[in-house]
Formats: sequence, C-alpha cells, structure tokens
Amino acid sequence: MEILNEVGRCFLPSHEAFVFMWVLAAMGLTAAVIAIERYVAIQGHTDYNAEELYKNVKNLIENKTYDDAYRLCAAAGKRALPRIIGAGIRKAAVVPGQAIAAMTEESLHMSSALEKRLSYLIMISNCSTLMGLLGTVFGLIMSFAAVGQPGIAASEKTALLAAGISAAMNSTLVGLGISIICVAIYAWLRSKVEGALSEIDRYAVAVVKLLNPPPSVNTRLSVVKRRSGEEEAADTDVTPMLNLMVMLIPLLLTSSEFVKIGAIELKLPETAQGGGGGGGGNTELQEQKLDVGIVVTSKGFNVFSYFKTDSSKTQPDQPDIPLVKGEYDFNELNVKLAEIKRKALLELLKANFGDAIPDGADLFQLYRAYSKRNLTGSKVFPDHESVKIVAEEKIKYKTVVAVMDAARGTHTPNGNVTMFPNVSIAGGIVQ
Repeated sequence: MEILNEVGRCFLPSHEAFVFMWVLAAMGLTAAVIAIERYVAIQGHTDYNAEELYKNVKNLIENKTYDDAYRLCAAAGKRALPRIIGAGIRKAAVVPGQAIAAMTEESLHMSSALEKRLSYLIMISNCSTLMGLLGTVFGLIMSFAAVGQPGIAASEKTALLAAGISAAMNSTLVGLGISIICVAIYAWLRSKVEGALSEIDRYAVAVVKLLNPPPSVNTRLSVVKRRSGEEEAADTDVTPMLNLMVMLIPLLLTSSEFVKIGAIELKLPETAQGGGGGGGGNTELQEQKLDVGIVVTSKGFNVFSYFKTDSSKTQPDQPDIPLVKGEYDFNELNVKLAEIKRKALLELLKANFGDAIPDGADLFQLYRAYSKRNLTGSKVFPDHESVKIVAEEKIKYKTVVAVMDAARGTHTPNGNVTMFPNVSIAGGIVQ
C-alpha cells in the first residue's frame, strides 16, 4: 500500500514530474477504451456458429436454392463468415466463375475490420514506456540539481538523492505497467483475430468448392492468411535496451554518493582553546550551544543537551535510558533525541522568525520549515546537527554504531528527518 500511496502522490501538482504521470494516465485510459472497443467489435464480427452455418448453406447450395442461401447469410448482418460466403453465393448466381473473386474481396474487407486499431495498442505500449523513462530522466535531473545546491551537508545528500530517485522511478513504474498490460491485451485480441481468420479461410474454401468454380480456384483464400502474416512482421523493439541504459545512468551517477552509506562521518572532539580566546569581552557574540551528548555505559544511556537540567534525574547512578531485559533500548534513545531535535529547531526558528512558528509544530514540520530557509551563521544552536558519543571501554563496536544510527535520523508518519549526522567520539567516559 505504501508504494501505491507514493505513486498517487506523484499525480499532485507539487510533484516535479506530475505532468508525465498525467500523460501516462491519459495513455492508459486511451488504451483501455481501444481495448474495449476492439473486443466488442471482434465479438460482433465473430458471434456465430460456423459449423452450423456451413451445414445449412451446404444443404441449400446442393439443392440449388441460391437465393435462400444468400438470405440466410444476409440475415447474419455484419458477421464476417456469413458476409464472405454470401458475397460468393450472390456472385455465383450471376457469374459462377467470379465467386472466388467476390469472396476474396469481401474477406479482405472483413480482415481489415477485425484488425483495425489493434496496432494502436502496441504504439501506446511503446510510447508509455518511453514517456515513463522521460519522466524518470526529468526527475533525476531535478534531484541532482537539488543536491548540487550550496549549503547542503554531505551527510544529507545521499538521503535527498535517494528520495529524488525513488520519486523519479515512479513514472517508469507506471509506464512499464501500462506497457505490459497493453502488450498482454494486444496478444489476447490478436489471438482471437487469428482464430477467426483461420476459421473464415477454412469454411470459405469449402463453400467455394461447393459452388463448382473452375479448377484453378481450388487454391486457398490466401489473402486472409497473407494479411495476417504481414501484421505480425514488425521492426526490432529497442525499448528494453533503452530501458536498461536509462536504468544504468542513475546507477553510475549515484554510485559515488551511495558508497558513503557504508562509512560513518566522524569528527574529532572539540577541545578548549587557550590564549586570547578565554576571558571576558565580546559576550554578545557568544553562541548558544545545544551540546548534545550520549554516554554509553553498561547500564544504559545517559543523554545530555542544553535542555537537560541537573534535577531531571532522581537517582544520580541511574541512566536516563536503562537496559530493557539486558538489551540497549535504541528505539527509546531515538525518541529522546528526536524530542531534543524538535526543541532545538523550534528555538532556532523562533529566534529567527518569531511568532511565525507555532509551538505545537511536530518534528517533521519544523524540519521542513528549516530546510526551506537559509539559517547559516545563526547564533542559536549552530551545533544542532552534531552529537558527541562517549562509551566505556567494554562497550562493543556494534553498539556504538547502533547509537550513531539512532542519532543520525528518525522516521515520522510524514517522512524521514535527519537529526544529528555529524558524529564526534570522545576518548573516555566523563564522570
């Protein structure tokens, strides 16, 4: 269901490639109308019992009642085989030697009626594939343009690029889906036409022999078969190759970014600077630090930040997030860090935009509002993307990595949020 929701969002005007999605929807609707019309038309031309018709016509021809045989065929209306046989009978009553010519002419007309507009399904199939790929390329261009903008942290580029490519690929998904359905419907309708043409050829030749034509007309009514064979001949379809090449383009272009997923960006812990940096003076230029820190102990996690007070813990030796059944509670750590991030973004945005930011805004809303604004150089929480991790010596490496993952980002009902991508690891535990 999530993928259907994602595809549905691509039709919204806010999506970059929504025009391509609506074009694909129009193609799919057109293909559906053509398929229904062709099915009804083919059924209308082939809705008869060929064997029973042949028996009745044979009896009437053998009794030399050509007028009754023709009226029997004419009563079938637009049905293919009765019209072809009726054309031969009517011509045989006047010029017996021209019966096969009349039936050949009528069979050509009926085969055209059966095959009409079937090729449109193949055309829509190819066009929908190419339109989907075009929408994907457009989406990729927009994604790379967004990632290439200045002021975006390196740790966020991979997430932005992955989200953009995921959205761009939706047009290819819809295009290929329409293409597959069109090809399947075309093959099904084509098989019905082939069966009808084979049946027409079989019984038409039998009727020609009953009308006692010259010996030279004992050949098959190959016009029906030849036309069917010509329709099957088609140019080489290079769409799968184009599809493969376009899929390789984002893979090659993004490989340099996705390899960063396996690496963790670390920064050395900041140390106090001596000399002229200390002392008073210039207090108005002092920055308000968030100072997010995580201490990993054998009992659990201790989380420190600007918002934590000394009275927040009732027992000094008790960790903020204790072990649960002997295991570290990374989910609770992620929730606690998400709340710190929310408060930090709220303070940061209110310091720069005042009452425009509501106090009840959730983390995703604040993150979106922050992403749309340039707050470089703000004195309020300039380190809101940084976290320091301190671990005891006996803590396993995979536990530290899991702590980093919990700190880097979180998932909300509205989307993913990057929290503290800049990680610093200290050399020892602080008592």
